[in-house]
Amino acid sequence: MLRNYLKIAWRNIRKDKFYSLINILGLTIGVTCGLLLLLYVTDELSYDRYHTNASRIYRVASQIREPDKAFGWASTQPPLAKTLKQDYPVVENFVRFFPYGKVTFRQGEKRFYEENVYAADSTVFDVFTYKFVEGDPKTALAQPGSLVLTQSVAQKFFGSRSALGESLQTNDTTFYKVTGVMEDVPKNSHFTFNALLSTGQNERSQATNWGSFYVTSYLVLPQNYDPKLLEAKFPQVYDKYAKPIFGRMGIKITYELQPLTSVHLYSKLEGETNGDIGYVYIFSAVALFMLLIASINYMNLATARSAKRAKEVGLRKVMGSVRKALMTQFLTESILMTVFALVASLLLTAALLPFFNTVSGKDISYWQLLQPRFVLIALSVVVFTGLIGGSYPAFYLSSFEPATVLKGSFKARGGNSFFRKALVVAQFAISLIMLICTWIVYRQLNYMRNKDLGYDKEQVLTINYQDRQPRTRYDVLKNQLLANPAIQSVGTATSPTSNINGRVIFTMEANDGLKEMGFKPMGIDHDYLKTMGMKVVSGRDFSDKIPADTLNGVIINQAVVERMGWKEPLGKKVRIGGNPQPGEPERPMAQVVGVVKDFHQQSLYNPIEPLIMLYRPANAIIHIKIKAQDVPKTVAFISQKWKETYPDRLFEYRFLDQDFESAYHADELRGRIFTVFALLTILIACLGLFGLATFTIEQRVKEIGVRKVMGASVSSVVLLLSKDFTKLVLYSFPIAIPIAYYSMYKWLQSFPYKTDIEIWVFVVACLLTLLICWVTVIYQSVKASIANPVTSLRSE
Repeated sequence: MLRNYLKIAWRNIRKDKFYSLINILGLTIGVTCGLLLLLYVTDELSYDRYHTNASRIYRVASQIREPDKAFGWASTQPPLAKTLKQDYPVVENFVRFFPYGKVTFRQGEKRFYEENVYAADSTVFDVFTYKFVEGDPKTALAQPGSLVLTQSVAQKFFGSRSALGESLQTNDTTFYKVTGVMEDVPKNSHFTFNALLSTGQNERSQATNWGSFYVTSYLVLPQNYDPKLLEAKFPQVYDKYAKPIFGRMGIKITYELQPLTSVHLYSKLEGETNGDIGYVYIFSAVALFMLLIASINYMNLATARSAKRAKEVGLRKVMGSVRKALMTQFLTESILMTVFALVASLLLTAALLPFFNTVSGKDISYWQLLQPRFVLIALSVVVFTGLIGGSYPAFYLSSFEPATVLKGSFKARGGNSFFRKALVVAQFAISLIMLICTWIVYRQLNYMRNKDLGYDKEQVLTINYQDRQPRTRYDVLKNQLLANPAIQSVGTATSPTSNINGRVIFTMEANDGLKEMGFKPMGIDHDYLKTMGMKVVSGRDFSDKIPADTLNGVIINQAVVERMGWKEPLGKKVRIGGNPQPGEPERPMAQVVGVVKDFHQQSLYNPIEPLIMLYRPANAIIHIKIKAQDVPKTVAFISQKWKETYPDRLFEYRFLDQDFESAYHADELRGRIFTVFALLTILIACLGLFGLATFTIEQRVKEIGVRKVMGASVSSVVLLLSKDFTKLVLYSFPIAIPIAYYSMYKWLQSFPYKTDIEIWVFVVACLLTLLICWVTVIYQSVKASIANPVTSLRSE
């Protein structure tokens, strides 16, 4: 029986090649898009799940509440994790990562800068699962001076030879012995590194430092243990160890446990650039929409072609076929067509995978297409699309009465049915929603790129010293650089302008006395503000003519003035650090000498924070403002002078606008994905509309012939054929606009600084959708209207 169903289905598919081609093409595009989006979604959901203990690992986050504000950090104090292990037996294991940032590694004459270098506890490979190429993970970081490299870094240093047992020297002249080489950290990890050092002296020196937050801490808890039970004991930890430091300042610290597998999609702590579960929902919905639109095409065309299948159904019923058998036949046709589309889709998915990786920023490999989970998803898509697309036609076609259709009195209801119209409206409503949302996403991204940051990021080159040793020659380098007329200004700071992090306790002269409060600190020299084009709105800049600024002067931004409620900020007293404890010497008070206009210290995902600038003549980050003409030549000049001044140091630089753009890279990639699939959604809808228009015009060809004989013009015929489809598109507008507005309004609420949702975006999107509809339908309408009426009326 199945063989017979398949045989007849194949004949029907071949019988009407144009109809079959439209359907298979629409299904192929829909299924391909669905599969690619589901690959994206499954990759997002796979983060950190490759660890053996993934379900038992928790990251400790710090929630800090000051009297007038609150924020969260992904870091903790250095002793916290070890203390929790000692005080609470339920903690089976722990590991901490101490950031080293960017480190210079040397081996003989070879020197490399390596980013994402951390010191880690020796338990790191007991907690996390990483594959080792060389060495033993159980002992790799057990001894002081040990170093574990990732495979790509080891190959950079040692080529194809073994790295095990080799020694590397770091910035501070410390020698580390390579005790292990591991495979690169998988890309679906929320936390990555290129090299791990043993903690050694670092751990001992920070054993009692409960006042600083910079260590990333993870705990291992028993299987099926409720982390809330341990969290309930954290207030005791704060009271015992941290409250003596922070309590007197009115600062309250709570700790929370974040499941490892939820960090990437759910954690939104300060300074993090994780994924977003919202986009997983969005892209899952888009994948579903693509499949639904492709299925709607099939339903529309199948029901519209009902007249051609009516006599077939009637004859089958007369010959004894029951409705169930007829439904099975039509569903078999639908699923067979979907299978053809799936085969084409799998080939197309494999061909488009490199392009999709480029657009999405993913690194999805071909072997993932062969994974049982993906195969199961692909088969599920076939069943879903085949059943959804074929269900209504199967019910509809199998319901024909044989007496009616065989007498010739049956009229095709498919072209005018309410259900068909509703499907077309649904298609274009979905397409319009995606078009509007895509437009507003790109408006928001452009708004963030073009917003006034409070400084000039263009043509600013930054160099990181990496350590303090060579800064004694900074003045020599600066004078040599300024001798070049292409270099406008040179200034230094303790942080890159686009990424100022951390907070320090300051004692502030408030309106009601001295208060200890947390502020972002930044060290700058007397040329930094000028180099960055920042505006001093009150008071003055630091000056190299006033060396006392080092101890006696600070510059604040407007956000500090607002937070403190100062009417006249100049001269207000400020001291770095809290009030001295009994027995501690009194530290001098500085005073506010200037107020700088607010500028963004991070991306526009973060609000502007109160910032206090300290005068420091030599800092880690050099900012060089250059002219836009002949940039490569200027960069080559800077490189030459750097090598002359620091012959033993590598020259590495970045442009500040590159750092700024990188902050929006993830959203830009998501925007690209959304744009591509929004256009493809419209394409699938247009394919269905094209096929439906073609069939409808075929059904009305004699009517068109009669109208032309009676004197109807080409334009009137085109208008007649187009108006029904135009109405359907117009009906989609009041459905799509409120949904798109609400979706984008909610999405924009996650941004502190956002674009306006303007009405013209909706108007233009609606007109564009209408234009696409007309272009799709008018071609067939014009073709029918200019045809010779004699041909269509010959048989009458």
